[in-house]
Amino acid sequence: MRRKIFISILILILAVLSLGAAKQQSEKQRMGIFISNFTELGMYDFDVYEGDGEDGRLTHLGDPINTSELIKFGIGHNVINNPKSTVKPCPDKNCEYGNSIMSAQSVSASLKRYFNMSIKHNSVLNDLPQIYFDGKNYHFYAEDFKPERVYYADVQNVSKRKGIITMTGELYDVKNKSDRPATFEATAKPHKYNNKDTWAILSLTVDWE
Repeated sequence: MRRKIFISILILILAVLSLGAAKQQSEKQRMGIFISNFTELGMYDFDVYEGDGEDGRLTHLGDPINTSELIKFGIGHNVINNPKSTVKPCPDKNCEYGNSIMSAQSVSASLKRYFNMSIKHNSVLNDLPQIYFDGKNYHFYAEDFKPERVYYADVQNVSKRKGIITMTGELYDVKNKSDRPATFEATAKPHKYNNKDTWAILSLTVDWE
């Protein structure tokens, strides 16, 4: 009888441990998808702070001078992941600034979801790809936001300290998962978007081999 009870308890413990490991792995996979939303656009080495202008490696997205990078993310993310619902044909006759448009609302939603940040909407005409803002919609060429090579993130280690989550792992070529040319470290904080638990990115650094 005791042997049966012991075996039952052991099976229960193993089941709980297995469930915990599966849950942890599932969270790592979700984090990998989260980080991949940046890396698939070639967005590396940045943080969300204003910065002091002395760090030559990181792009400080909190600095108004770098708002264009956030706009490009908002458009690029939707071109790749939500084209049917957010990308519309340019209604103008000549379409001087591109064959596609996207509402400022769609761009703002992506920035709120992944950065928990708001921006002042503007045109981006002194950088590539060029983007024109007409006060309501962005005008652009959708093909300019489709990268030739895409890297996704494989989150391998996660730690938490004082509400900040640190994720480290490897980047891999989406067409060849064994091609892993870089490692990364990302920090984020818990964030709710549309009543769902997610994260807001704080920083991402990538080291290439």
